[in-house]
Amino acid sequence: MAQRIEQSRSESRRRSRVRAAVFGLLSLTLVGFAALTGCMERLFYYPSRAEFQTPPRVEDVYFETEDGLTLHGWFIPADPRSLDGDAPAPVVLTPHGNAGNVSHHYPFVDFLPRAGFSVFLFDYRSYGRSDRGRLRREPLIRDTRAALDALLARDDIDHSRIALFGLSIGGVIGLPVAAEREEIRSVVLMSPFASWKGIAADHSWLLGRALIPSGFDAIDQVRKLGDRPVLIVHGDNDEVVPVEHAGRLEQAAKDAGVDIQVRISPGAMHNDLFWVDPGAENAIIEFLRETLGASDE
Repeated sequence: MAQRIEQSRSESRRRSRVRAAVFGLLSLTLVGFAALTGCMERLFYYPSRAEFQTPPRVEDVYFETEDGLTLHGWFIPADPRSLDGDAPAPVVLTPHGNAGNVSHHYPFVDFLPRAGFSVFLFDYRSYGRSDRGRLRREPLIRDTRAALDALLARDDIDHSRIALFGLSIGGVIGLPVAAEREEIRSVVLMSPFASWKGIAADHSWLLGRALIPSGFDAIDQVRKLGDRPVLIVHGDNDEVVPVEHAGRLEQAAKDAGVDIQVRISPGAMHNDLFWVDPGAENAIIEFLRETLGASDE
């Protein structure tokens, strides 16, 4: 009897080990599949297609991507009272953050037209009034390229004075376009993260690193800006993107000889930076005036 009991226990332990091995192999396979396909990256994005009104003095713009989608954006012209004469205004291209649509991100840029800058704020695919499409970083980078091309097709902006102002994940999406397109003369990043794996690990530790692939990381793209300057604004109480990401980007830029400035806003979280630190708006305005300078046209 004792021998049969021990044999039963031994067989039970063997089956448990086999089940654990199969479960482990299945888990590794699923993790590998998710990492290779990038399907977990969809968790980064929270698009809204809720109805919204276009504000006064804001122009609805529709433009095409290279893969045939129609995207929507808002062109917000500079306040004529802020301009010097009839020369076309400089313009700020704005890829927005990961949630909502243009109507939710408009408050982050509405100070710029009053300071003499036109703004082009657009929705990625699947956001707002834009066509639906695959939400991954490469297609969204493609959307940003298309937005820049739509800007360059206009005759009411100064083509020689274009900046990029990326909001949160929008800075990470916009940086590859700024790195490859010299039409963008300077870059402002608000609360960006240095790498995709890094921000995933901040929220999901090792699982995040395993599931989210690298590629088009801001820490690599910022090194490619050459002589074009960068300003980062970041809250030191940011609960979404820890402020340490700003330091990593700053060091990477300095190592590559890129002119970078970092403004840390004490007490500011991810979405209240301008309200906690009103001086951040003035810092951005002064940076854009200094880096865009006079018209070359």
